[in-house]
Amino acid sequence: MNNSALSSEYLSKAFRYLKQAKTSLEEGDLVGTLDNSYNFVENLSKALLALYGYYSLEEHTSQKLNLILSKLTEEKEIALVRKLQLMEEKLYPLTLLDESSFKDSVIIRNFEAKGLIKELEEIFELANNVFDEFHS
Repeated sequence: MNNSALSSEYLSKAFRYLKQAKTSLEEGDLVGTLDNSYNFVENLSKALLALYGYYSLEEHTSQKLNLILSKLTEEKEIALVRKLQLMEEKLYPLTLLDESSFKDSVIIRNFEAKGLIKELEEIFELANNVFDEFHS
């Protein structure tokens, strides 16, 4: 299997989840924003793993990025791994909460969701730089 082609597929999927997260936020669907954001992190992690010949079908893919840390030489690559791992640690617990049990409060506020989207966009930009440098 072509690692680069598979990685590109996961990168495209991650981008679609980022767009869906933005759309969910615009529509006021904050839970949808969280779910799509988590799927973005998962697919971007799978894309990075695939570049190095690793494949994961399980959740918490960003935690499996430790498998490739010793192969990474650029500071950007290591920063991307750390950002993905931290974002997954932040998002995963929020995806487990039942929205209906929070009638008087919310899982995430609108301004927090906007900040989240901004962080994800920065991670995606960093990922694009890493992937471009990998192929050059």
